[in-house]
Amino acid sequence: MQQDTLSQGFGTVWKDLFSSPVHLDSLLSRQTPRMKSVLAQVLPLILQRPVSLAEDLGIGVAPGEPWSLSPEQLRNWPAATQMALELHSRMQGDGAPTVRALEDDFPPKWVAELKAQWSDATVRAILTALVRRPPVTLRFSRKVDRAQVLAGWKKSGTIPVKVTETGASPVGLELADYTPVFHLPEYERGEFEIQDEGSQVMSIFALEAEAAAHVLRPEPGAMPPEVARVRLPEGKWGQLRVADACAGAGGKSLAMADLMKGQGRVFSYDISDRKIQALKRRARHAGLNNIQGMALVEGKELEALSKFEGTVDRVLVDAPCSGWGVLKRNPDIKWRQDREALERFPGIQLRLLKSYSTLVKPGGQLTFGTCTFRKSETIEVVQAFNAELGARFKPVAGGFFGPAASDGFFMQAWVRI
Repeated sequence: MQQDTLSQGFGTVWKDLFSSPVHLDSLLSRQTPRMKSVLAQVLPLILQRPVSLAEDLGIGVAPGEPWSLSPEQLRNWPAATQMALELHSRMQGDGAPTVRALEDDFPPKWVAELKAQWSDATVRAILTALVRRPPVTLRFSRKVDRAQVLAGWKKSGTIPVKVTETGASPVGLELADYTPVFHLPEYERGEFEIQDEGSQVMSIFALEAEAAAHVLRPEPGAMPPEVARVRLPEGKWGQLRVADACAGAGGKSLAMADLMKGQGRVFSYDISDRKIQALKRRARHAGLNNIQGMALVEGKELEALSKFEGTVDRVLVDAPCSGWGVLKRNPDIKWRQDREALERFPGIQLRLLKSYSTLVKPGGQLTFGTCTFRKSETIEVVQAFNAELGARFKPVAGGFFGPAASDGFFMQAWVRI
């Protein structure tokens, strides 16, 4: 690709990134296939580690940049385009620079908050994990023997990158690098979905906390290599009622419905009808008939669900959050997130957790989850819930998973007394 063409295409996406709330993936989708392919390689690297990358490429960055720049200055930051051009040039020859992380690759207030909450070693582990290229992880249906699929792929050379079984999830395969998978016959038959390993673990944890509790840790970071794999949850699924309170496009709803062998009923709720419709399409593709999706009005969830109070066996509240645990996949978050939004999340999470807890029947399990490691959105929300509803809910297990080999998650389970 010509340098002038790349410079123009990169400049358009970069400026739009700081002029609108549109997600990076949506901005890239507006480009030609060739331009999208190139930008998908260089843009995330620049967003993940702007300062260390600039140093490695020999590009000058003034002290404090880019975090000291205004949105207008960011839209016209010359170092970004220089990095894109140099990165593309190196990728055609000797390859991209070695990955390393500096504190300067993250907003100073962001780093200061982490340091106030976690040890130096934990902060280093988090920052190092968040600049790594995320793996592509597949979740296979319980109806499929993933070991047989893996053996078949290796024998036939179907997948041109290294594929291994996931370390914790009993239903996942991890691809070392990106490669197209949606054309594969296994996908066309609905036998797998793309789903991060941490998300797979949370889906199992939400059905049976004891099956996954041993892989959780009191602090975010790497999973010790000696940790045993999560076991598949076993139960009498026929009569089980599960509610996924913040289902989004339904990754965890689909996983739970499949883990339940297509039995029982998963009720998936979200305030976005577009996401609920996407969930329904994915459920049909996977051949899952035990999912019922419904769009709710924000703030009026209980009005629509009051008839289910005290009747649900499992309730998962995978609440809206800062998303710091998924920065490997969505590095633009740290560039565009304001403090006001961060301060609102804990209140929203506690409200949703308290509201949906009313659905749990005695003896049933309530699970709270977020894809972040900020204490205000994890441990402190749990403490606040315990202070208010500890007489009705007994904590049974909880902790962090990732963000080393996977995205970063927090999860906590209670049993309704």
